[in-house]
Amino acid sequence: MRIQLAGRSPLLRRLWSIEPEAGSMVLDTRRLTFASPLDLAAIVALARSAAARGERVKLIAPRDHNVASYLERLDVISNLPPDMEVVGDLGGGPRVDLADRLLEVAHLTPEHAARLVDRVGRMFARHYGRVGLRYFQGVGELIDNAVSHGVSDLGAFVAAQVYTGATSGRRGIEFAVCDTGVGIRAHLRRNPANQHLVDDVTALEKALRPGVTGTEERRGHGLNDLWRAAPDAGFARLLLRSGEGLANVVSHGGARRPTCVPAAGDVAGTWAWLRVRPY
Repeated sequence: MRIQLAGRSPLLRRLWSIEPEAGSMVLDTRRLTFASPLDLAAIVALARSAAARGERVKLIAPRDHNVASYLERLDVISNLPPDMEVVGDLGGGPRVDLADRLLEVAHLTPEHAARLVDRVGRMFARHYGRVGLRYFQGVGELIDNAVSHGVSDLGAFVAAQVYTGATSGRRGIEFAVCDTGVGIRAHLRRNPANQHLVDDVTALEKALRPGVTGTEERRGHGLNDLWRAAPDAGFARLLLRSGEGLANVVSHGGARRPTCVPAAGDVAGTWAWLRVRPY
């Protein structure tokens, strides 16, 4: 399979270019101009999943020197499978310490979850205080879902960024986690009450309802728990990809607008991306 990642934040869009290529995974980022935390974590998840299936894996580096350097700076390259081929110049150069604003791509496993959760919490609180801790509640729900429901031998991959608004004028946080588990539909169907879920779009619609679970236990409110971080905290957007489905939920002023649609590609596991901005 050849996946072309072009333009700004391509994996946040419904469609991305995929071409068949037997026995291999080629991640072509030559035309990438900006990578969101979702793009960063998903590149690693795609590469590691393909390698685990025994496929040959290759990354074609961005032509834009700054973007290529960014992939290296955010530890995308160091998290790729060790025998993966990388084509092109990655830029290199000195590495500036931006630990207070960036969470480089990190491998999320049950053993490492507490350390990553602590770092993200401190990063958000430093810039946003009590509001940052509310943002962190939403991120914590996504981490918990990845660790408890998306568990697999490969684990999951996370990335995050705090935007101070100094250059863009738009403050906020972005967080992404890409697990390599069974995916939302298969997880929900573990509960006999959800056996009717025959496609990924329907499964995403169900997963966004309060109280939905893949077990027969009464526990929490599912993905709706993360919205407790958004009321009076500004604008929030959640994007989920699982299988051949995509869910996009926008929350503003306490009102939420979910949209679930078919999407190009078949995502193994679940990808989640959260953006929150203050008013």
